[in-house]
Amino acid sequence: MRLYILRHAKSSWAETGAKDFDRGLNERGSSDLRKIAAELREREYLPPQVYCSPALRTRLTMHGIILAYDNAPKIDYVDKLYSGDTLSYVDCIRRHPERQDLMIVGHNPMCAEIALQLIGDGEPNHLQGVSNKFPTGALAVIDFDIEDWNAIATKSGYIADFMLPREL
Repeated sequence: MRLYILRHAKSSWAETGAKDFDRGLNERGSSDLRKIAAELREREYLPPQVYCSPALRTRLTMHGIILAYDNAPKIDYVDKLYSGDTLSYVDCIRRHPERQDLMIVGHNPMCAEIALQLIGDGEPNHLQGVSNKFPTGALAVIDFDIEDWNAIATKSGYIADFMLPREL
């Protein structure tokens, strides 16, 4: 099974008095989404289920990449993907009941930490990329040899791809 971990696109800085939760995307983030969506479509990285943080910047990111799909995925907005830690991310993945590819759209440092926690092996340049930095708009593609999502374990994944917007 395949897990996609997508960090939200580049966000704007919070305005005075605004909540972090309500930060949108900046111009670069919006521009990157067109490239990301096109690349997701070309590489056929279109899982049928997405769990997304409910923060504005992650919802806007999801809105932008949904253009890659012919048939929209099922999207669930999960509070703990905004306010939780890596255990919250793992719990969200493990609770997914279907045997199908899955995408998480979230935030750092959790996207980077969960990817590093789950990856045990993979393409050397992708391993190096995830270890160095997990920038906004980055996508880690991790394969697992498991029967269901409840079986994911530390260092059990293989990083098949690490997509960066600046390289598209």
